[in-house]
Parts: sequence; structure tokens; C-alpha cells
Amino acid sequence: MDVRPFTGREFLESLRGPREVWLYGDRVKDVTEHPAFRNPARMLARLYDALHDPATRDVLTCPTDTGSGGFTHRYFRAPTSAEDLVAARDAIAAWARLTYGWMGRSPDYKAAFLATLGANAEFYSPYQENARRWYRAAQERVLYMNHAIVHPPVDRHRPPDEVADVYVHVERETDAGLIVSGAKIVATGSALTHYNFLAQPSTAGNTFSSEMNETSSTARSGA
Repeated sequence: MDVRPFTGREFLESLRGPREVWLYGDRVKDVTEHPAFRNPARMLARLYDALHDPATRDVLTCPTDTGSGGFTHRYFRAPTSAEDLVAARDAIAAWARLTYGWMGRSPDYKAAFLATLGANAEFYSPYQENARRWYRAAQERVLYMNHAIVHPPVDRHRPPDEVADVYVHVERETDAGLIVSGAKIVATGSALTHYNFLAQPSTAGNTFSSEMNETSSTARSGA
């Protein structure tokens, strides 16, 4: 099976799936063509094309460590040496130069978190196999992910547990995954990403919970 990072064309096509993005009360039919999103979408496509370009591929990519026989952006593979760290830094800088520093949320910004899923999967026990699965998927395709951590400021006069129904929470669990409801804010880049990483302190105590869901669920611009 040919497992490799998206090309620019493939990345743009991946954004045309059943995602739901709203801007100023109107639903955006195609983020790759809408004036608010088409330019950053095309810039991101150039970054993906650079992974395949012979002129930039050597500095940007390295072999995967998943057994796929493919290649990935250097920052998506967990480093095992000082040389790996330096090479990953150079790959980040090379991508940033392609955007003249104007893409503050390029696909590599969540790669540091994703690398921990492979480098220290046991930390996520008893879900370490899920961690490894996400590590493989993200590395082999160079998935673009964003995060949303902040609760919406609903009513600061009330304790969090009294307004928890507004926050993103799990309604039920099915064989296909989790059904969630609620809101998060500061989900930078969510209109153009493949997945959202959601994390939040529990309202029941000083614990921290997290989950990932496809961006095909609702993403609101400016959130």
C-alpha cells in the first residue's frame, strides 16, 4: 500500500469533505474556494507539495519509523538523537520560509504533541494502542491538526459545574466513536484541518481529559 504525505492537490481535496464551517451566519460550502479561506488553503497546499519536491524534500523529510516504508515531515517522527532534533528544527524553518512566516499554524505545530504518542505511548495506558495508531496515521500522511482547549466564558459568577452543559462534553459512546455536544473557543485553523484535538480540565475535579475528532464536525470561524 502506498502510504505517503498528501500532495497539495490531495490536501485541497481532503478539505472538500462533509465539514461544516460557518462565517457571519452563513455556511461555507467549500473552504478551498471561499475568499476567507482559499489563500491559506493554497499556501498549505504548497507546503504539502514541498514534501514531494526534489529541491526541498531532503531538508523537509525523513523515512517513517512506522514500518510503512514511506517518508514524512521530519518533525512528525519522534527524535532519537541530537541530530534528529536539529534536522527537525531545520525542516520547521524551511516550511516557515515558504510562507514568509505568515502561517502561524502550519501542520507541524501539533507535531510535537503527536510525536509523544509514539515516543511514550505507555503514558496513555490503558489506551496506548490508540496513541500508537494516531502516531502512525499522523506521521504517514502528515495530518493537519489543531487544538481547542479553552472553555467559552459563559457566566463567570457561576462555578464551572453549573454551566458544564455548554462546554464540549460526551453525550454518548457508540461503536463508531463518541457523540459530543457543546462549544470550545480558540480553535485556530480548524476550518482547514483534518482533526481537532480537544482537551479540558474536568469540572468534577483536578483532572484533565482529551479527545480527538474529525474536523467534519462543526467548526466556526473565529472560534
